Amino acid sequence: MIGYARAIILSCVTAFLWVLFMSTAWANFSISPMNQYISPKHKTVSYTLQNLSNKKAAYKITALIRHLLPDGTEQRKMTKELRVFPSKIILEPGQKKRIKVLYLGSRQLRTEKAYRVIFKQTGLDVSEQKDLGPQIKYEFVTALYVTPKKAAAEIKTNVKNQGQYLELVLHNSGNKHHILQDWQLKLFNSAGKSQLYTAELPAINLLANTKITLKLAPQISMPGVSRAELLVK
Repeated sequence: MIGYARAIILSCVTAFLWVLFMSTAWANFSISPMNQYISPKHKTVSYTLQNLSNKKAAYKITALIRHLLPDGTEQRKMTKELRVFPSKIILEPGQKKRIKVLYLGSRQLRTEKAYRVIFKQTGLDVSEQKDLGPQIKYEFVTALYVTPKKAAAEIKTNVKNQGQYLELVLHNSGNKHHILQDWQLKLFNSAGKSQLYTAELPAINLLANTKITLKLAPQISMPGVSRAELLVK
């Protein structure tokens, strides 16, 4: 189960990190920006949605709060802390529209909150053109963080020996998310000896106040592993 979740983490977060370096995502419509950071006292953020196709198209925008489950999978739920306006829209070919998202949550936030704002082309037929070809509907998942002043991540590690394998517990006890990418793991035993863990580790977005568990590959030759240290490039 953990191995499967690890694969999910890797694929989902790799996609997230790809768009992290892009200000706009492209398909038959575009969204900009893909990632936003605001303070709890900031009430409004905006996105630019543009129809890049040669047909009229309908879109739906949804705001969700996100959490990480202990196995690393992302859980999304509807929230009243964000309000999208407009949440449904029809655009002419080439037309742009500014989409506003209002933050209605606490202004006295102590821990960062993470949201998804999802833009999806709907199946509503609003085009006057007849097209018998395949209709591909695109969806873009953006990230929105509401971050209190001076927030910071604090990553702690713990290693559990499960007999045939080790479990690594990653705990972000801080109040801000942290992305682990191209990271390594150094293992130590009670005698002070160390060994570098050489298997590939997944990219992980550790949300604030989140704890997840990863199963390490059974290739560690050093007995009595008692602690781990993160090595971030």
